[in-house]
Amino acid sequence: MSATTTPWPPPPDIDSIQELVATADIEGFIADGSPADEYETEAELIFNAVENFPTGDLIPQHILPILESIWAKSFELKDDELATRGPALQGLANQIARFFGPEAQPQVRGV
Repeated sequence: MSATTTPWPPPPDIDSIQELVATADIEGFIADGSPADEYETEAELIFNAVENFPTGDLIPQHILPILESIWAKSFELKDDELATRGPALQGLANQIARFFGPEAQPQVRGV
């Protein structure tokens, strides 16, 4: 019986991207009582943009411009409005890279 190996880090998956985007709650909608799927469209756009990236390219510097573009279009943001979201978008880019990029480490719950 041959053992199958799962690639590490795992490639991005839509469920994880949706969870990361919802957790980031960049617009504060979920904190204000909106449903957890409030950012489903944005999460799908992010997933579609990064799903075929080589692991080595899943770094914040490559992810952030994608997030900024999606956010600007989805929420019709002017440059100054987008700039106020910069730290939160950077945080989301960092999280996506942390889970799927070249520096990804296995996530262990309860440790």
